[in-house]
Amino acid sequence: MMLLAVALLGGCAAGTMMGAGQGGRAEDGRSYEEARADNLLAAAVNRALVRDKGVRAGDVQVSVHDGVVTLTGTVPGNSSAERAERLAREVDGVKDVVNHLRISR
Repeated sequence: MMLLAVALLGGCAAGTMMGAGQGGRAEDGRSYEEARADNLLAAAVNRALVRDKGVRAGDVQVSVHDGVVTLTGTVPGNSSAERAERLAREVDGVKDVVNHLRISR
């Protein structure tokens, strides 16, 4: 009986790993495909920020929802905030940028 249960559960795991059961929803209601696309977009924006010498990427947090990038954090000056926004807008797939960056005093 125990071997049968293990065999049946093993089949479930294999089916799940092969992609069966995909197509669900992320915790926030987006499809997994939408959430994945946003995660890839966030990674691309982060890469653009890291590559640019005019922005301290560690000061900027990037979140993406439905292709809209939100920048938060504290940067040293207006030029850094504007540059981060411009870099985010230049990334392919970004629909809009919401700049909530604060300027340190």
